[in-house]
Amino acid sequence: MLTTALLLRDALSKASGIGFEFQIILWLWFTVLFANFAEAMAEARGKAQADTLRKTKTDSMAKRLLAQDKIDIVPASKL
Repeated sequence: MLTTALLLRDALSKASGIGFEFQIILWLWFTVLFANFAEAMAEARGKAQADTLRKTKTDSMAKRLLAQDKIDIVPASKL
């Protein structure tokens, strides 16, 4: 933001040789925008992978020993 403000100041005062400054500022803004885009893509990809893992979740069955040596088969989450 500061470099953009300095470019605008130089442009309004009609300073010479602002081409290089303009190129640097353009690259800085491109870097910021690309970083935000890349972060959003990574976040979306992570959420999609988490959703896929949740859908493939299966409930394991476990054997529970009851009184009188009886065995009951129940979902592992109920233990």
